[in-house]
Amino acid sequence: MPENIKIKEARMLVTPNPLFVHEDETLDNVAKSLIANPRLKTVYVVNDKLQLVGEITLSNLVKQEFKDFMPASSVEYFNALEFVGKDIAKDIMSRSIFVNDEDTLKTAFVKMYEYGLSELPVVDKNKQLMGNIDMLELLTLLIEKKEQKAGKQYLSLTSNRPFYKSFK
Repeated sequence: MPENIKIKEARMLVTPNPLFVHEDETLDNVAKSLIANPRLKTVYVVNDKLQLVGEITLSNLVKQEFKDFMPASSVEYFNALEFVGKDIAKDIMSRSIFVNDEDTLKTAFVKMYEYGLSELPVVDKNKQLMGNIDMLELLTLLIEKKEQKAGKQYLSLTSNRPFYKSFK
């Protein structure tokens, strides 16, 4: 069953709009974006064409912002040089693992499982950010499909909420 369910059927059931910043955004503004959206733990990084170029996890941002408080005993472990001179989003972003609307629920789950992720950005054919899908969305859709197959109605799902792509 999961191998036939498309991402477009699930994307936006739980998180209607992913958090994203421009690649040249300051890290303080990236932090402010996360603080304003406490349920989200990842910020997607896009270029001028709104194409996905990377992501910043809360964990990586906290390491960067708290670099001056790192105990001396941990400096070698974290390689202190990786924190020097990094002030904007593209300096600390990591490569994104992503899916598109035509990928299946199974594809999304396998990517999340293999890379230890709890969410994935969804991009179009031009790599423009369209939204994101998380583990709760995958689980919600799977349970809904099982209930429908058993002739029950668990939820009334919709993926028609729009995603507005623009910088404020």
